Amino acid sequence: MADLPPSAKLVHLVLQENDRMTQSQVTEETQLAGRTVRDALGRLEDAGLVTEEICLKDARKRVYTANSPESGEVDHAETDAPEGAATGD
Repeated sequence: MADLPPSAKLVHLVLQENDRMTQSQVTEETQLAGRTVRDALGRLEDAGLVTEEICLKDARKRVYTANSPESGEVDHAETDAPEGAATGD
């Protein structure tokens, strides 16, 4: 999570506070540009912090839900230190 830009952290926070949101709802809530939200959602999904589902009301839209950092791939990324990092080599 530390490697993510502030916009992605804001989007994740908003998704944690709300159950399920579309991209347009996240854009409205965060007041970020649509492109910024789209990029943030992609980064969060790649990190395993967001789940994307098809909206049942409108199949053209996607609904996003925040995952807790403990259940995402972030745990593995944070514990995998580059070789030599711990020894100072």
